Amino acid sequence: MLWSATARLSANPSPLHLPVFNQSITVLGKSKPSRVCCSPSRAMETNDDTSKAKGLSFDDFLSKKPYSPPTWASHLKPIPSHVFSLAHLPTPIHKWNLPNLPQNTEVWLKRDDLSGMQLSGNKVRKLEFLLAEAVAQGADCIITIGGIQSNHCRATAVAAKYLNLDSYLILRTSKLLVDKDPGLTGNLLVERFMGAHIQLISKEEYAKIGSVALTNVLKEQLLKEGRRPYVIPVGGSNSLGTWGYIEAMREIEEQLQIRSNRVKFDDIVVACGSGGTIAGLSLGSWLGALKAKT
Repeated sequence: MLWSATARLSANPSPLHLPVFNQSITVLGKSKPSRVCCSPSRAMETNDDTSKAKGLSFDDFLSKKPYSPPTWASHLKPIPSHVFSLAHLPTPIHKWNLPNLPQNTEVWLKRDDLSGMQLSGNKVRKLEFLLAEAVAQGADCIITIGGIQSNHCRATAVAAKYLNLDSYLILRTSKLLVDKDPGLTGNLLVERFMGAHIQLISKEEYAKIGSVALTNVLKEQLLKEGRRPYVIPVGGSNSLGTWGYIEAMREIEEQLQIRSNRVKFDDIVVACGSGGTIAGLSLGSWLGALKAKT
């Protein structure tokens, strides 16, 4: 099985048009050929077996609930105490009929681009755990850091606004642009709609100082102002954020169990940035029933 995450952003320079976000996860499996065939163009349909599990209801959205881990992950420490319902889960799994595949090889898509519009993609799964801890600690604002068009920073700004938290974003850009208005393109447009406080830093300063030190400096400034900041690292990737994709592996296991014709995935491949997604997938695959290579 091959699982590959890709993120594509179409940013219109006009401030009158919202950007289009799309993140998908590709799964490739070597197994007995399946009779089920769903092309990516029909991925919005939800009448296949993988979508029969109960999704997020109107009343569940933004609710904070006690978290119970999969039994195979119950020995991991620390276990999160609570989780927010921010994503539309489960996301469907669809077969993708690619031409010229090797014999007995199948490609499947785990459609995490359907996890919820501004919060779409892998970011929201991590934020469900991270923001639950932020609220539990009494935070009134969120600090995070990333590139000038960071999907993680955009998703954090949106999620924070849902929870009535201010967001402070440290965005990395070129030295030539650090003293200029970054404009209203792509993720920046969404972040400004959300009222995010944006601080630009050059790539050179970022490399010299480091993301941890930069967020700590901003945290100390906000503490002196009487604020209660909560810091989320690059990509939301730390031990707590990793639980988002440990939980995703439980979701995949449950989806495979309810299929009328069982599919066995062999390999998982995912695009890797800050490492939190692949860490959770690797742990979940190794500890759970899937046992696929990541």
